[in-house]
Amino acid sequence: MGLQGEKTAAWFARAKANLVNGVSSQFRYWGDEDTLVIDRGEGAYVFDMDGNRYIDYQCGFGPVVLGHGHPVVAQAVAEAAAAGTTFAMTTRREVEAAEKFRAAVPWVDALRFTNTGTEATMHAIRLARGYTGRDVVLKFEGQYHGVHDYVMYSTAGSPPSAMGSRYRPIPLQSSSGIPDAISSYIRTLPFNDLELVERLFRDQGYSIAAIIVEPMLGNAFGIMPEDGFLALLRTVCDEYGTVLIFDEVKTGFRIALGGAQEYFGVTPDLGTFAKSMGNGFPVAAIAGRGEVIQAWAKGGIAQAGTYSGNGVAAAAASATIGVLSTGEPYARLEKAGTTLMEGLGRICADRGVAAHIVGVPAMFGVVFSEEAPKEFRDAAHHNEELYAEVVGGMIRRGVMPVDDALEPWFMCAALSDEDVATTLTAFDEALAEATA
Repeated sequence: MGLQGEKTAAWFARAKANLVNGVSSQFRYWGDEDTLVIDRGEGAYVFDMDGNRYIDYQCGFGPVVLGHGHPVVAQAVAEAAAAGTTFAMTTRREVEAAEKFRAAVPWVDALRFTNTGTEATMHAIRLARGYTGRDVVLKFEGQYHGVHDYVMYSTAGSPPSAMGSRYRPIPLQSSSGIPDAISSYIRTLPFNDLELVERLFRDQGYSIAAIIVEPMLGNAFGIMPEDGFLALLRTVCDEYGTVLIFDEVKTGFRIALGGAQEYFGVTPDLGTFAKSMGNGFPVAAIAGRGEVIQAWAKGGIAQAGTYSGNGVAAAAASATIGVLSTGEPYARLEKAGTTLMEGLGRICADRGVAAHIVGVPAMFGVVFSEEAPKEFRDAAHHNEELYAEVVGGMIRRGVMPVDDALEPWFMCAALSDEDVATTLTAFDEALAEATA
């Protein structure tokens, strides 16, 4: 029996009649009987078309950090929408949002807004190439930087067995429709391997325009960087004149107000931000420091967007950053996330199930394996069938993580103590059911 009730099934039939597979993003399709249609969100909950309520740990794949329909953000967006949203000029709200951004992320000298994480990473890579005059980009296996051609290699959907030797990895194309020639501009390496990074740069460093890296793997359990790894990336970029890009589409404004730079203490040249910056509204930014970000001002490197910095997006960002800047949401994320991480680990231990809870309280993954993962190739040792059964059982009990373990659980500040307790009970019951 699928997850759809009668009304949800009817709405999904309407969706399939008009949308390919009934969805507008391939990651939302769970099959014809399990793909849900959501009516509304409220705080920490989402409701399907049958009125079933779920505690939401998807949070839109990460953006909803304050909770659905947060009143401060909703009011700011409503006022902006009533004042007109898109102009062919800079707007007051755009300036206000940029000021709040820089106050929250002080390493940034300047930024430009765009609309999505994909656009942000695309522009950041072009800016790095234009600034350095080089073509090659290094990314790490299992990291997802959006859906433009230059980053769709060795992503979290790739089978680790097809990536070749970890000492000479094969950039594995993650989609049809990408020209073969693009692979010549991409280098891939396992995450957290200092020796391989140093070797690649000794061989090819002066041809590498940029390293683009998720400081923690937002599409592979939430794997953390080992001590010294991000610092080494900073060092080799400085030595070889390479641009260091932190893809903070998921970590930005979620793991700390200042994002990964604040949390890990390493400063990139460019950062890409989206998701939690707008609490669910489509807004993104490319931010940076020094000559790299100012290369746009010198001309010749294209960046544009009709909707970039539009009134609704800017209002959402300004309001969201304003609420986050009080610090109260982070205290709630820390409390809820810590309780869940500890509780999930304890339940697995009590039931004799080998598991590791990986990440930080604001976003973490549950990995059913003997050894804790250090890089994406370790995903091959994770019991994904058990995870899928457990999550299916949780969803039937009204608690909704993402059904793919590679996607972390995302906390929102609207979670209550009761929600956390309900989640732990649902996990315990579902785990017992799956392992019976």
